[in-house]
Formats: sequence, structure tokens, C-alpha cells
Amino acid sequence: SSLPRRFQHKMNIIRENKDLACFYTTKHSWRGKYKRVFSVGTHAITTYNPNTLEVTNQWPYGDICSISPVGKGQGTEFNLTFRKSSGKKSETLKFSTEHRTELLTEALRFRTDFSEGK
Repeated sequence: SSLPRRFQHKMNIIRENKDLACFYTTKHSWRGKYKRVFSVGTHAITTYNPNTLEVTNQWPYGDICSISPVGKGQGTEFNLTFRKSSGKKSETLKFSTEHRTELLTEALRFRTDFSEGK
């Protein structure tokens, strides 16, 4: 995905990353709920603001610890746990989507690249 130049400097965007599967999700944070396009790519998971398509976050698979459903049954919530670039500390973000099973299936294709899989 080609990004406008002004976004390329803010974050270390992996330019060779290609979006493979995109899902409309809600990010749940202590600040509130935000709509996000959640993209499973060739090298990373990327989230976009659906209104501007600005990259809001990107996690290379090597920084991802796990992605897993929250709760049992046909729920909508899932957690993404990743390592912060500064080292060993990890952080977990919660998202929800009506397409949780499909999203997790796509993301877990890359689980051998996750930091926990090494």
C-alpha cells in the first residue's frame, strides 16, 4: 500500500508489506472505542483510520506475541498482544469484529513468524 509521504515519517512503516485481508473492527481502549480497518499483511498487521486511511498502527509479525479470541462461543472480541520496541514488555489491545473467526484465521497463518513462535 502506498502511503502519503507525511505518514511515512511518523512510524517505521514496512513499505514492502502488502495488505492481504482487511476487516472492519472496533478498537477498545481506555480512551474509548475507535473504528479501525484491521489489515493482515505479508509482513505485518496494520490498522487504518477508515475515514482517512491513515495508518494508525503497524506491528511486524516478529513483534506480535499472540492474537486470540476473548471469551467462549461466537463472540466478537479478540486480543492482540505485542512486544513494545523497547524490549521485553508486552502490551495487549482489545478489538471486536463481526468477522472474528475469519480475521483470526487469516492472522494465524503467520503465527510461525510471531515472536512466541520462534
